[in-house]
Amino acid sequence: MPKYLFMMTQEGLPWGGSEVLWSKAAENLARQGNEVRVSVKDWGQPVPQIENLRLAGCQIFYREDPYRLPSFITRQIRRIFPAPEYKKAHVRSTGEGVDLVVVSLGDNWGLGDGLAWLEAAKLSGYRYVVIAQSAVVYWWPEDNDADRVAACYESACKSYFVSQANLELSRRQFASPLRNAKVVRNPFNVSYDAQPPWPGEASEGLALACVGRLDVISKAQDVLLQVLALPHWRERNVRLSLIGTGPNERCLRRMAEQLDLTNIDFAGNRENIEEVWCNHHALALPSRFEGMPLTLVEAMLCGRPSIVTDVGGNRELVRDGINGFLAKAPTVELVDETMNRAWESRDRLKEMGCAAAKDARQFTSRDPGEDFARELAAVAGDSSEKSA
Repeated sequence: MPKYLFMMTQEGLPWGGSEVLWSKAAENLARQGNEVRVSVKDWGQPVPQIENLRLAGCQIFYREDPYRLPSFITRQIRRIFPAPEYKKAHVRSTGEGVDLVVVSLGDNWGLGDGLAWLEAAKLSGYRYVVIAQSAVVYWWPEDNDADRVAACYESACKSYFVSQANLELSRRQFASPLRNAKVVRNPFNVSYDAQPPWPGEASEGLALACVGRLDVISKAQDVLLQVLALPHWRERNVRLSLIGTGPNERCLRRMAEQLDLTNIDFAGNRENIEEVWCNHHALALPSRFEGMPLTLVEAMLCGRPSIVTDVGGNRELVRDGINGFLAKAPTVELVDETMNRAWESRDRLKEMGCAAAKDARQFTSRDPGEDFARELAAVAGDSSEKSA
């Protein structure tokens, strides 16, 4: 059976939404009896999701930065020099004998350590594929970086993107055709057949949920707070739950206090996302950039319309005014205009949620993780047949 090495290149957080796709595929492949190796940063303490992979049968390889320099110094070094020798050595040693290396990037060109690990995979001589979870129009790579990452993508057996919009942006950013690229779907954290009960009439009080990490550079919760502080929103019966934690939680709490907003609930992490939608009418997610948000797919599967910005793959799933609302950009003015339309359509939200649920099930399969495992098995099997 084919052997796999999965590279988690995200080194800013122990875990995040960008890790769900590769980890579900790795788990599927391991449970089928394949040899699956997983390379992750050593955080000095167990990461529950990594331990789950171990229990599924994956071999875990931990790695450390041998230089241990301050982060601002290492960032400058990585911008100038190609993959350090220790990265190439790590890939070669952990990947010995594998049929396929799977490199997972949190973004599309490996900000931080991602590009160095991607180059290490390319230089190792092993067959590899790339997963890109997001792309940001204002994080445009300089020419040297664009050349490096384009070479890595074009040398890969396949490159996978979670939305068509991100694939097209990546082609522009790297000035590369990315001929081997393919769009795939992310897994989600609700039942495919989820049907949480509708939480009462929205005309009697609108309950919005912003589900996502409290990280304003990407999720833009600050925009939501500014909108709700506008005079006309203060007069309306509306409440907002911020579901999640993150690096900007304290600042967002202070911002809510300074704006004198009493209708904001910092609800923390929730294990049961379907339960969240028992108490909320719609998703409000004014992201500054995205791939294909898991929370959007989950809300729609649960029969809830969404108020989102036209970034990443949102337009590929949200039909404005039919199954949700699409703001043209993540600004206070444009998000306010879009939320006003949602407010005026309060009596139609349940009907729009039904359309969202139907569209979501046409958009994604029941088990995208299993689908992706089959995709990787086909690529790895091609390697096995050629070597035979």
